[in-house]
Amino acid sequence: MAVEIKSRIKRMRFFPGTALRYILLVILGFSFFLSFNIAVSSPAESDDIPDKELIKKYQRIILQEPSNLNAHFNLGILYYKNMHFDEALREFNKVLEINPNDSEAYYNLGNIFNKKSLFDDAVASYKKALAIHPQDAEVFHNLGNTYANKGMIDDAISAYRKAVEINPNLAESHKSVAYLYKKKGQISESVSSFEKATTFHPKDTNLLFDLASLYESNGLQDNAILTYKKLLSIDPAHKEAKNSLAMLYNSKGVSLALQGKTDDAIAAYKDALQNKEDFKEAYNNLGAAYVDKEMIDDAIAAYKKALEISPNFGEVYNNLGVAYTKKKAYDEAISVFQKTLSLNKNHAGAHFNLGVIYSEKGMKSEALKEYNEVLRLTPDDLLALYNRGVLYLENGQLNDASADMKKIIASNPKLAAPHQKLGDIYQKLGQSDDAIAEYKRALEISPELKEALHSIEDTYRRKEQQAKTKRP
Repeated sequence: MAVEIKSRIKRMRFFPGTALRYILLVILGFSFFLSFNIAVSSPAESDDIPDKELIKKYQRIILQEPSNLNAHFNLGILYYKNMHFDEALREFNKVLEINPNDSEAYYNLGNIFNKKSLFDDAVASYKKALAIHPQDAEVFHNLGNTYANKGMIDDAISAYRKAVEINPNLAESHKSVAYLYKKKGQISESVSSFEKATTFHPKDTNLLFDLASLYESNGLQDNAILTYKKLLSIDPAHKEAKNSLAMLYNSKGVSLALQGKTDDAIAAYKDALQNKEDFKEAYNNLGAAYVDKEMIDDAIAAYKKALEISPNFGEVYNNLGVAYTKKKAYDEAISVFQKTLSLNKNHAGAHFNLGVIYSEKGMKSEALKEYNEVLRLTPDDLLALYNRGVLYLENGQLNDASADMKKIIASNPKLAAPHQKLGDIYQKLGQSDDAIAEYKRALEISPELKEALHSIEDTYRRKEQQAKTKRP
């Protein structure tokens, strides 16, 4: 778990005239706290004296006063700072020989053991520190870090929660436990902890990004959008946040479009494109929304923009063809549908749309060829079956037309149109009673179907005329 956390300084012990230095320790993404106290002649002098000289000074003090607890303590700090961990351990153990109840020495031993990846020893040291000072929030925090390093996630969470119980303002503990809850998949707990952490780190862009991602994964779309926007107000160039925000706006647009809220969908797609200018999918979806609003020229412009970004985006060519078809620009539509098929010869939608255009242009054989291809790819496409059946009927291929309409009815008997067309087929075959039965079924499903109403009236008249001609 890679978490960048600032360390907190615990407490200082020093001699009169001491200047203080702080050590920042980050191990495996978790912060640790290390006490630091240095005894020198003056604050100004301490800033100028190299660590090697300070080490020699403390060594001289210890030679003169072997039981000088603070000299051992501060020498341990300096050894740690210079990565001489074994020497640092020796000095803190010496502190404990002098004063077995020095909780800060146990605390710092725990930090050194963590640095050496001796996690069991670190846990033991922190527990000894807590036995002396059981309400020490920083020790609980670092104990949590150690448990996390050991992979003991539940124990780590327990330690962090104890830390914030003692000190609710311990930001690093809120932050660390948030990531652990996320790792466990406990999203609501993780969100709660992230929210608390952001109150202490309101400008931590990594934290805000992770919180926004959690909102997103938990279905809290509006919260995610607000959090990404807050992040971008701090770092307007944050590429991942802009990309994620664009994706969210695009998804929001799709959801709004499905609800019939086309104007709101258009606004959402535009917000997506403000954050990701090369978002081809958003341009495609914006085009579809414009088509829904009958803003065909705007739709064509949006589709063309998508194709500038991705010249081989086959689905956009198909959608652009639909827009041209709505403008009755059939030649342009045919061209882009054919481009779609050059990219994907099995694109059933493009074959279907070509079938529609060829039918409009009276090119029945070409239309039949396209519908046959649709039904090869998707045998249960009822609309392709219907359109092919209508063409068969117009061509006088009554048996083929009847087969298509019956297949549709077998699949969905509640559709009025195929019953009405089957009635027309029966009428042409001279099967008046069968035709009337189909027209009646069509009208039962859709009483306002005018074609069926006119056809049944016409069939009754023809039947009556036929009866008259047979009378002697």
